[in-house]
Amino acid sequence: MLTTALDLIGALLIILAVAVFVWPWSVAGALALAGVGVLGLSWLADRKARP
Repeated sequence: MLTTALDLIGALLIILAVAVFVWPWSVAGALALAGVGVLGLSWLADRKARP
């Protein structure tokens, strides 16, 4: 359980770091990238949870 929570936090921090990196060039692009990243992370978590 703790490992899963740490994996989730780490993945969210990576998504946030990429969004912050893109922010100076395009705010909309950074927000879109973060949204797609969170959506992808959610999809991976759901896929992993299924037996």
